[in-house]
Amino acid sequence: MDSARRPCLITVCLSVLAATCLPCSGSPGPSLWGKKVVFMGRHCVWQLDKGCVVPPLEELSVCVHLHREIATSEWTGFVYKAPGERQVELGLAGRGGFLVAWLFGHQWPVPEDLPLKCWHNVCLTWSSHSERLRLYINGSSCLDAHVNATLSRRLTHNGTLTLGVSHNIVGGVMEFENGKNFLGAISLFRMWGHERTAEELRAHSCIDGNVVRWDNNNWDYQICLPEDDTNIQCGAFPNVTASPPTVTNTTPGSPTSTNTSDPVTPTETQQPSLGLPVSPTGLSTTKEPSDLNSTGTGIASTFYRVQMKLNMTMTVTGSDPGETIQKWVQRKLGEVRMNALHFQIFQSTYKDNDQKETQRVEMAAELRNQKRFRCTFHVQDADARNVMTTQRLINDLLSRIHFGGEIQVDSRDVHVSHIDPGSCPEDTHESIRGVYIWPIKDAQKTETMICEKNSGARASRKCELDGVTEKAKWAEPNLKACKPMITISDLDNVTVTANNSADVVDMIEDLMGVEGDLSDSQLATVVQKLDEVLVVSTVTPALGEDIVSIIADILGSSSNLSAVANDILGITGSVGDQMDFPEESQNVTVPSLALSMINVDPEQFQGLTFGVSSFSTGLAPEIFVNQTFLSQPCHGTVASISLPRALQNFFPEGNKKKRVQFHFYGTQELFKDPETNWTLNSYVVSASVNNSNVSNLRNPVVVTLTHLKPKEKNDMVECVYWDFQKNNGSGGWDSNGCETLPSIYAYQTTCHCYHLTHFGVLLDVSRTPISEADQETLMVISYLGCGVSSIFLSISLLTYMVFEKLRRDYPSKILINLSVALLGLNLVFLMDSWLSSFGFYSLCITTAATLHYFLLASFTWMGLEAVHMYFSLVKVFNVYIPSYILKFCTLGWGIPLVVVSLVLAIEKDAYGNVLSGDSLDSLQGSEPFCWMQSNVFFYITIVAFVLLVLVFNMVVFIMVLIQIRHMQTNNPAATVIKRSVMHDLRAVASLTFLLGLTWPIAFFTWGPARVPMLHLFSVLNSLQGFFIFVFHCLMKDNVRKQWRIHLCCGRFRLNDYSDWSRSVTMGGRTKQNHLVHRFPSVKSVNTSSRKISDDSTTASGSSSPPYHQWA
Repeated sequence: MDSARRPCLITVCLSVLAATCLPCSGSPGPSLWGKKVVFMGRHCVWQLDKGCVVPPLEELSVCVHLHREIATSEWTGFVYKAPGERQVELGLAGRGGFLVAWLFGHQWPVPEDLPLKCWHNVCLTWSSHSERLRLYINGSSCLDAHVNATLSRRLTHNGTLTLGVSHNIVGGVMEFENGKNFLGAISLFRMWGHERTAEELRAHSCIDGNVVRWDNNNWDYQICLPEDDTNIQCGAFPNVTASPPTVTNTTPGSPTSTNTSDPVTPTETQQPSLGLPVSPTGLSTTKEPSDLNSTGTGIASTFYRVQMKLNMTMTVTGSDPGETIQKWVQRKLGEVRMNALHFQIFQSTYKDNDQKETQRVEMAAELRNQKRFRCTFHVQDADARNVMTTQRLINDLLSRIHFGGEIQVDSRDVHVSHIDPGSCPEDTHESIRGVYIWPIKDAQKTETMICEKNSGARASRKCELDGVTEKAKWAEPNLKACKPMITISDLDNVTVTANNSADVVDMIEDLMGVEGDLSDSQLATVVQKLDEVLVVSTVTPALGEDIVSIIADILGSSSNLSAVANDILGITGSVGDQMDFPEESQNVTVPSLALSMINVDPEQFQGLTFGVSSFSTGLAPEIFVNQTFLSQPCHGTVASISLPRALQNFFPEGNKKKRVQFHFYGTQELFKDPETNWTLNSYVVSASVNNSNVSNLRNPVVVTLTHLKPKEKNDMVECVYWDFQKNNGSGGWDSNGCETLPSIYAYQTTCHCYHLTHFGVLLDVSRTPISEADQETLMVISYLGCGVSSIFLSISLLTYMVFEKLRRDYPSKILINLSVALLGLNLVFLMDSWLSSFGFYSLCITTAATLHYFLLASFTWMGLEAVHMYFSLVKVFNVYIPSYILKFCTLGWGIPLVVVSLVLAIEKDAYGNVLSGDSLDSLQGSEPFCWMQSNVFFYITIVAFVLLVLVFNMVVFIMVLIQIRHMQTNNPAATVIKRSVMHDLRAVASLTFLLGLTWPIAFFTWGPARVPMLHLFSVLNSLQGFFIFVFHCLMKDNVRKQWRIHLCCGRFRLNDYSDWSRSVTMGGRTKQNHLVHRFPSVKSVNTSSRKISDDSTTASGSSSPPYHQWA
């Protein structure tokens, strides 16, 4: 019986193993060879399909083709993570010019940066047996590193893989990390379950993987569909031969043919990645020249038009019904080597000849939560089957219930029609890269030809099926791999006419892509030819956009633009003036440059506002136009310019429609003025009216510009415009006619100008800022310290206010006032950034003035503490002073009020919004902060005031220490009272924080010690309130006794006032009309008995010295 069951058990086990461990490439699907995925800042997600399971691997190889378009500091090639884990199990990325390989959470940086605008084949190999990680770029070894044996010995099974972006699994949902996306194209991602050698990678670089393939079945893509690219090294099909095919005896201009829609897939064997050696279609392996140079046509595809209706449930349509249906159609047709083209989807309705039947069907569909769609597309059958057979096959493939019943198609709703697109005719194409004669070609096939200039490269052109006419037509040829036959210098010999102007612009575009950075002479040639094009041509929107694109390429290069700055500005202005478009407005946006042209009716003109809502270097700006005048600044924009209604007085007479144009320049390289040492700190906007010089406007133009670098406290900002006549006609900045408005914002400036030209904001940088990391640390220290101090100052004030016995003497009352001032300072400091974030000018001034007041009040009361200490301990002062505390309060709260009032009366704009100041109150980080922004008032009302108080306090502090030392020396009881060094240090520390003697550290934040001293300053002074609580509340005997009497219970509580009364009786009393708690001078210490007030802390039995009240 057991022996009979054993084969069944073995069968079951093998079935389970096959279901869980087989890789996802066992059955090839529709090929993606010859296709790429474009990642260019849009939401594009390519991830490994859930049906594709990566097995546990002890060795592996991964290859991927990367094509970077835009340089970024960090980017992600691919990331593989274990299920539910955050660390990168396997990956490839770029960071700061280094290529980074990831394996088991560890990274290996390689000093290689992939150049832009070309394809690179990057491969990673690893083996747990050899314990080596190797990286190859285009076949060259760039990394051969030892992998620590303590790391994992096996790639985790069934992980998640994404291309172009990193990801995490949170709550079972895949979330994608932004900011490190790949900007470019990715193709041919493949994975093998073994370590491939360098020789294998070089000799067989175009074979498909046996774990992950580059085909539709292995990948889940929701939005970004793959695109054709004939420049990919391996072409439109995997090369399954032992060595790549060779071509000999080729001549320029002879065509070879490939079929991008008919990929040859390897026959399956024991090794899924390798098949029987076959020859790719369209390439000959014979040595006869006639075979090599002939055009291979292969089997012509047949084409069909499909119109279909289907029902979908809301669970599917909740994402994107179009993408879901298209993906489903592609997969179903791909099973029989068919391809869907020109897919279109429309939401449909249920219709029937019987109205009641229609309503019944609609209600039933609503109950089932279904929607009805109609879609049309074309189908290409690469196998060219019988027409009737193919029509039935397509109908059968689509007329089923799919996705568990979520997509339902009735065979009666699928209509398939055969179409004959014909062929693309012979066509001769001339360009700067040569003359190419393209032969007759069948639809959806690509013709390749040898480049004229460089015979090792290929030009290609696809004969496409037109989705509208359903006829074959030639696409634009792809000549990027071919070298130009002419250079920019040769353009000097070209005469620009109205007939060839568009061709000249195309030639310049092509040459710019080849040349890159231009020399001065080449730049002058390009600018001259563009000028000539504008003179002889009618500027259509297409021609104008091409010219603006060329200007954008020039601005993005590293060429020296100073000699042609005015010419470039003139060209963009001429494009805006001359462009002929039928609509009321026309916008042109290219990387780092934007033009907006508006035809306005003078009689209905109410003003215009142009703005840039967002912009990133290397990308096209997002712009907006409002048909109104905005007198207030446009907050939240990169740049904006608002024209008043009074501009209509400058419209030229004649034509009814007048044109206003706006420009935005997202670069500073064009606007360099050698005559100024100021720095351009914003992007540049401009406005102009056709054939009009606008100046002396009655109402100003409002220009709002965002700073590229936040304005700091001592920075000067000025609004300027570009004067074309300055610097002998080369152009330069001028501020005449522009007014810089006062602003509380450190990141934005508003200008009022009375003419139209190019506006910008200049910043005079005169300080050396600290690093962002140090700013962040100091901000955290300051906010934490102020928060802690606020809490303990509140406890101290509550203690002294509740227990009346604690506040009977003068020192306690002075301490209460000082605590109130410090608490106000800390609370306003903590709320400053929040209050300034509202952006109200008056609120920011009020906040800054209040902070200024409490800072001055704190130092005033510190000075009064020193005055009282001097009177009590140094000077014998037994004379009665009426209203002693009232006079102190008048000085302590009145002097700061007078100072702040004078500042507001003289110049209220002295207060404003600053960032990262080096002022006495510590750094505030990079958030907006309302504070003193005038240097003059800052140094007079803060620095000088604080310095005066600190010098006085330091003098009194030294005198007190000397006096105490003399008292100890002359007091006979000093030999009896045992004093410790820690006790003396505690007394010194108490006086230090009470008199604010930690604040002078701010005057030593210079040179190499700047950052450490700033950290020390922030720690000590933000915690000043906490230290006052410790020394003058927590460590005072009488305060602790009051806490025990009123707050404690059990054995810690004092049941009566015996201890308090005894200490008072033994100490005696002083008259209330004298300075209480007077410290004995040296002259009286031997003859007078120690006297304390009835609320003194010093009992006769205590070992505390006479200055314990201060300690």
